[in-house]
Amino acid sequence: MANITNAQLIITEDSDKKTARCVVNAKVFFTAYEMREMREGLKFVLHCSLWGEDLGMWLNPDDFLYSYGSKHFPDATPTSPESVVFDVTVGVGLLNEDWGTDEVYGLLTLKNLYTGNKVKAKTNVVKRKF
Repeated sequence: MANITNAQLIITEDSDKKTARCVVNAKVFFTAYEMREMREGLKFVLHCSLWGEDLGMWLNPDDFLYSYGSKHFPDATPTSPESVVFDVTVGVGLLNEDWGTDEVYGLLTLKNLYTGNKVKAKTNVVKRKF
């Protein structure tokens, strides 16, 4: 099964414009079998979203913040690993997900469009007051 490694979130804030550039980087590794099957029509889709981490007593306490545009595989130059970058600039208010210090992370989900199987990877958590 394919996997996602080296998932990293970098947030660069521009205090003058009150914006934040949120970049998620990762590598997607496909097996040799999946690489062969992609030549025959197998497809994958990779979704990435930003979440606000909230530790608490709720079953799913994390807050959804933003969803990037999806990436599809195979692309024009299929390889393994695939280096992927999701990049967006948002208003800092979007990242202000709770009182005090905010905790923001990226969540990547790779889905095999034939089997429906999913693989997920979470980035580092960026802790800052936005």
